[in-house]
Amino acid sequence: MFALIDCNSFYASCEKIFRPDLKHRPIVVLSNNDGCVIARSPEAKKMGINMTQPWYQVKDQYLSKGGVVFSSNYEFYADISNRVMNVLSDLCPEIDIYSIDEAFLDLRTFRKNIDLVNFAYDCKKRIKDWIGVPVSIGIAPTKTLAKLANKVAKDDPRFDGVVILSEPRIIRHFLKSMPIEKIWGIGRKLTAKLENIDIKTAYDLSQVDSRLIGDNFNVVLERTVRELRGEACLQLDKSLDPKKQIVVSRSFSEKITRIEDLFPIVNDFGVRACEKLRKENQLCSKAGVFIRTSPFRIKDKQHSASKFFTLSSPTNDTRDILNGIRKSLPIIF
Repeated sequence: MFALIDCNSFYASCEKIFRPDLKHRPIVVLSNNDGCVIARSPEAKKMGINMTQPWYQVKDQYLSKGGVVFSSNYEFYADISNRVMNVLSDLCPEIDIYSIDEAFLDLRTFRKNIDLVNFAYDCKKRIKDWIGVPVSIGIAPTKTLAKLANKVAKDDPRFDGVVILSEPRIIRHFLKSMPIEKIWGIGRKLTAKLENIDIKTAYDLSQVDSRLIGDNFNVVLERTVRELRGEACLQLDKSLDPKKQIVVSRSFSEKITRIEDLFPIVNDFGVRACEKLRKENQLCSKAGVFIRTSPFRIKDKQHSASKFFTLSSPTNDTRDILNGIRKSLPIIF
């Protein structure tokens, strides 16, 4: 069996950790430039706030109803994510960190008589008690089915955040009720193609000849079909590809008009970027600075500029990066 642990409304849940007064308040988190909504608490969802919705469209109405808003704080979210993953690693060493708020566990390493119900609720309680983040858990024979189980656990309050799919009869029931577009890895274009050949539910897809799918679509969809039937084709991926670039950026709550005020902030961003670079045991050969005014202040004169510099040799030395930053920022300011 595989388990998928997914943090609920992760960014919004992180903001509530140190603000118990916001426990039942609607919360939204905004993108880097405070342009659109990227996370919503359950209370904000009930108010009709949609993901990626432009903030200016809902700001006045949302705030007038007592809603709370936060600018994104990715260092904070990454720290909380690391704590969650550390707890999961203690519970099961076979872990595949899928994203900042999701991880698969390979429960096949446990003895066969593991009590999946107790394991799931212990995991859920431990993360909530120790870190303060609510999670949903789906457990099933394959990663694709675990993803499906997790979605049901998150969307249907009757399951109290945990769904375990182990019996074929129960799996069939959920497959028949799951629209094709809700299956992991199937996007809009593929959904349209499948619906054209009368495949509309996860169960419909599971009944198709996998070789036929492989011949007419691709091997990825063929694996999905086999996974929906209970055949584990997707193993844990423990290798993380090295990053091609590292970006540290923020939007500011107040306008900055003096370069003397901007210099220490940009220098701090350079220090953080170099810390990330060394943590990954990597070197960089090119770095740069970019600045822009707020596109949402439409009455303000707009300015956007960037300056990149090539280093004499690949490095992860903070001094080299900061030296380039100090020369580049005045040019674009």
